[in-house]
Amino acid sequence: MRAIHRRRAMALQPFCQQPVISIAPSQTIQEACQMLRQHNIGCLVVADQGTLAGILTDRDIALRVTGEGKDPQRTTVQEVMTPNPVSIAMGQSLHDVTALMRAHRVRRVPIVDGAYKVLGIITLDDLIALFGEELSDLGKTVSESFLRKTVAADP
Repeated sequence: MRAIHRRRAMALQPFCQQPVISIAPSQTIQEACQMLRQHNIGCLVVADQGTLAGILTDRDIALRVTGEGKDPQRTTVQEVMTPNPVSIAMGQSLHDVTALMRAHRVRRVPIVDGAYKVLGIITLDDLIALFGEELSDLGKTVSESFLRKTVAADP
């Protein structure tokens, strides 16, 4: 369990290595859908002059555009996005972001600097993959330890 605890204390820097795909609030939902498809992602960070303004997910589009019969060519991102999304500062830990996701019931959290410039994004899928690797490593360690004890106990 120490490995998982150590990783939880790890900073969010590794999640800022990939470029963040962002869109302006004035762009259309059709443009947003094209970007989502092109990059094979489920959300876009909405940035206004480089500052976090909102987040737009494929679910937002399904419910607030398609579900309401709006025209994606005429509907802007600003009309559909979730404004002022939950975000986390770069200096926080994986434990902090996990607690934040649970408290606010969100699956994606932008990582920002002091001026709310988006540096990265961390998703629930990222955490599941990371903790899954840690649990797998822990399982291997326990298994190896068990095998060593079994071999040592044999006459």
